[in-house]
Amino acid sequence: WPVEADWGPLASWLADADGSARFRAAGPLWERAEGTNGLSLRAHPRPLWARAADPAHARTAWDFCWPVAAGKTFGREKSWRVLVAWFLDKDRTSAASAYRFWLLPFWFHGRDDDGTGYAALWPLGGEIRNFLWKDRIRFALWPLWARSEVNDVRTTDVLWPVVSRTTTPDGHLEKFRVFPFYGWAKNARQHEKRTVLWPVWTHARYVHPQARGTAWVFFPVCGRVDLNTQKGWMVLPPLFQFIRGEQASRTYCPWPFYQRETGAREKLYVWPLYGWRADGTLRQRFWLWPLVNWQRDEQGRKTLTRWVVAPFYVNASQAEGPPEARRVTASRTKLWPLFSRERDRVAGRCRLRLLDLWPTGHPPPVERSWAPLWTVLDYRATGEARDLDVLWGLYRATRREGGARAFSLFPLWRHERAEGEGRRRWSVLKGLLAYDRTATNRQVRFLWLGRVRLAPAGGKAEEAR
Repeated sequence: WPVEADWGPLASWLADADGSARFRAAGPLWERAEGTNGLSLRAHPRPLWARAADPAHARTAWDFCWPVAAGKTFGREKSWRVLVAWFLDKDRTSAASAYRFWLLPFWFHGRDDDGTGYAALWPLGGEIRNFLWKDRIRFALWPLWARSEVNDVRTTDVLWPVVSRTTTPDGHLEKFRVFPFYGWAKNARQHEKRTVLWPVWTHARYVHPQARGTAWVFFPVCGRVDLNTQKGWMVLPPLFQFIRGEQASRTYCPWPFYQRETGAREKLYVWPLYGWRADGTLRQRFWLWPLVNWQRDEQGRKTLTRWVVAPFYVNASQAEGPPEARRVTASRTKLWPLFSRERDRVAGRCRLRLLDLWPTGHPPPVERSWAPLWTVLDYRATGEARDLDVLWGLYRATRREGGARAFSLFPLWRHERAEGEGRRRWSVLKGLLAYDRTATNRQVRFLWLGRVRLAPAGGKAEEAR
């Protein structure tokens, strides 16, 4: 039979449309699932605890009252988080591997790839590695003194953000700042910039072959761009800009309400009423920003299209094939918080569910710990197999390849039909009255007692027990 045992929201042992064996109890609170490809899920009870495993890709993930605590492993790497505490071990099989522990924003310690240990207590002092896009940060009585490194770029700050100095060993990048009084920055291959009483006066000299010349801004009065590739003026910057160039031209009058760009990138904004933008293969439009947005990106034989009416409606689709004969291969539609539907025509999969309370996407922690609690209708299809579940098993309907079907309204009625035309089974009140039929046998059960075997047509009834 397609369903081994089904006691509605109380407990059920199911074989899903994708072949996974699943046990559920107490509605959506308790679940155990095993997939044919090794995937497994444990949730008991939601939303307190959930754990998923993917042995084929050496992945595991667990959640405890997410987002309170979560953890995962990937290969040899292991990480976990509890509120603002975060830990990462790059090789859980080695006691000498690199690791990090952060108790944000106060305590940091760990060991780097070269075996060097470090620790820091903010704001007193110490050293932090691989934090805030920096390879290394040293500080003492922050913001009194700090030094950071990114590759070969070294920056020293005193009374951050007042005094700052950046250097490189070869001198290609240098910066100095006494904020807001004076600032100077030099990139030997691109530009040299200076500011005085920022943002009042800013001056830049560009030396790159594709952009040579000068530009300055006297805020908030005016500004000038004089490059070999573009020239123009700014009035009351950044409100009014009139720039003309070989590759692109732009007019802001005033920014951000009217924006017009032509050239390599086309753009017209009458903000916030309407706007469109074309940048290479990417096309974008908006109406009443940020409420209605449209986007299309053509990548060879593939086209990605997305409609958004924030925050309630999202429709995204993927089409493949030549431009004159493209067909939709995958799509996703969401009307928040009512329903969502995902379809993959290539794999023959579809899923529809009501409700869908998470406003964006379907992140794995939400899928494991929270989504089953508010999903009152769940429909899944894989090839010819179908599963429909309403109110966590109060009503259920299944169909499998070969014609096997079952539907139930717990505990009133259940009906099953196996492959072929000769096998039937139905029951009322889980066995108060039940009937089984095969090609060679028929049985009746009454008051949850024994079965009475019925002879074929023209024969005699025989009591089985």
